[in-house]
Amino acid sequence: MAKSKSDISLNDLKAMLPQEWEPAEQEATLRALSALSQEDRDLLAAVQESPFRLTTLEQFREFPANTEYFILEDNIRKVEDVGWRYLAQHLDILLPPELLDAIDPVPFGNHAMQEEQGCFTSKGYLTLSGDEWEHERPREKQTEKKPSIKERLEQSRKECAGQSKAQPHREKSAPEL
Repeated sequence: MAKSKSDISLNDLKAMLPQEWEPAEQEATLRALSALSQEDRDLLAAVQESPFRLTTLEQFREFPANTEYFILEDNIRKVEDVGWRYLAQHLDILLPPELLDAIDPVPFGNHAMQEEQGCFTSKGYLTLSGDEWEHERPREKQTEKKPSIKERLEQSRKECAGQSKAQPHREKSAPEL
């Protein structure tokens, strides 16, 4: 398969990564990103041109598992295209060409862009899908704080002291002979 001018190379991926990271961190992240398909590399390039730009090492490492978090429509390049898509999704009837010619799609496109928080990139129109971002490590569930060993020992001492006061010590009777 011939490479097109728009294909994202490993050098392009490396250039996207923040330079302040340690070289080992950059290499590990680059390895994770190198397994991306060309379509997902284009998606990453679009994300990096957008307000949704990835900025942390964790985000770059997690990106391969989160490509569904974003939607890139490479066939949409201008507000009119967004407007026509919006109309196609919301009209329940097919309009004849003379009525379609009377529609200005720009206000519909502007409305859709605001509603979707979409933006244009050199790769196409980018929006968020609404999916949750999946983290490498599941977030720890907040659990009640367990008392420290010192706290548990102190609690045990108090309990033992309370029990000895509540039950007076009985003297043993002499064994019967």
